[in-house]
Amino acid sequence: MSRWVGILAVLAVACAACGGDTPAVPTSPSGGAAASPAASGSQGARIMGNVTAGETLAAMAAQVVGSSISSPVGPGGGFVLEGVPAGPVQMRFVGSGVDASVALSPVQPGDVVSVLVGVSASTAMVQSESRNAGGKVELEGRVDSLVPDGSALTVAGRLVKTLPGTVIRDGNNVTKAYADLAIGQRVHVKGTLTADAINADLITIQNTNTWIPVNVNGIVDSLDKEALPVFTFKIGSREIRGDAATRFFGDGDVLLTPDALKDGSRVEVKGEQQDGYVHALRIHINGPTTPEPPQDDSASVEGELVKIDPPLPVPPAPILTPPTLTIRSTSGGAAVETTVITTLATEVQRRGDVQTLAALALGQTIHAVGVRQTGGSLLARKLQIKDDGPDGPFVIEGPLGGLKGVCPALTFGVNGYTVTTSSATTFLPGDTTTCESLALKSGMKVEVEGRRQADGIVLAEKVTKK
Repeated sequence: MSRWVGILAVLAVACAACGGDTPAVPTSPSGGAAASPAASGSQGARIMGNVTAGETLAAMAAQVVGSSISSPVGPGGGFVLEGVPAGPVQMRFVGSGVDASVALSPVQPGDVVSVLVGVSASTAMVQSESRNAGGKVELEGRVDSLVPDGSALTVAGRLVKTLPGTVIRDGNNVTKAYADLAIGQRVHVKGTLTADAINADLITIQNTNTWIPVNVNGIVDSLDKEALPVFTFKIGSREIRGDAATRFFGDGDVLLTPDALKDGSRVEVKGEQQDGYVHALRIHINGPTTPEPPQDDSASVEGELVKIDPPLPVPPAPILTPPTLTIRSTSGGAAVETTVITTLATEVQRRGDVQTLAALALGQTIHAVGVRQTGGSLLARKLQIKDDGPDGPFVIEGPLGGLKGVCPALTFGVNGYTVTTSSATTFLPGDTTTCESLALKSGMKVEVEGRRQADGIVLAEKVTKK
């Protein structure tokens, strides 16, 4: 994945107000002005980043695993790690109920890396990355907007220009055209930094799934609620739009009304990337708020998913009609079936990994949380995939750990799941789609597609380096 690489200092400064998926230039650990890239170049790499947690960031620290390098995370989420040794990097975030690690690709002395990291409990995910690489710039993130004439696009809040010599390809190294790009795709850009943009030499399409949620974290600015339920505001340079389907929550997942949203509020927005703006599905407002009266009809149910109506389309086709689910549980020794209604705002999680409704499959054990409706059905705001049915389709993304075995028969872990590969597994991207060409190693970020076996082990059909 999806998946997840630094930036020149001047580019970071230029995008300090981008907000959302674009990391702002954080202050140094001491709270003063950050040191210049040149100051750290002779001692190692410099990682500048922002953390989004959807909750207080007090007392959180960022660390480089295997070293004494650390930095407090400021109230705005910023951190700076100086003098990072060359090689693969494992970052750890500790505090505020979080203890999570995430891997970065190898760094070199003098690299200046900028990252946006989302953390929750024991899970961390790099949402966007950029870096300088020997005078060139690399940027990884989701496509925010596309210029109709094919001359440019915006990736993670940054303008990328396409030139006559720009090459576009997919993860299988197949040449593509500008028309193959789509809003929401995750891409990797290599190019040259100019005063106002990145001139792209190469754009690699890493993930064609455009329906993965977008998270934007920051301060509400330029709020317009005159036409409620339709509203707009900005986080940095990112425009956020919402409507009657947008739901508002405060600390402790207390349900709120749109009245709680104000200029100056710190929020976390979960939504979908549209052409030049983010359509908000869920907005979490941090800090003191006025909750709605408690609802007596809130409820949850957990059991086996036995029906999906209508059936989910075959990926990458989008889900246009959210399905109604039937979940079978047991009460007093008798089987009970509950109708669970989903919407495009329904959250789907698998061990902290945010997924989409497309991850649902018959046979899964689902914990649904929502509001009880007349007639006994449940309107779901959150679905947690607790387990997968034997031989059910399965997708998970995260850093690889505990690698054992010899190609192609490998065993490793991803987000707490045990994964095995075989001669039937496809490895991407690689020169020959073989295990050896991918050169898997612990700490590498991968996406695994496969089948969950009766013993809980995932038999991988495809392993993609992110």
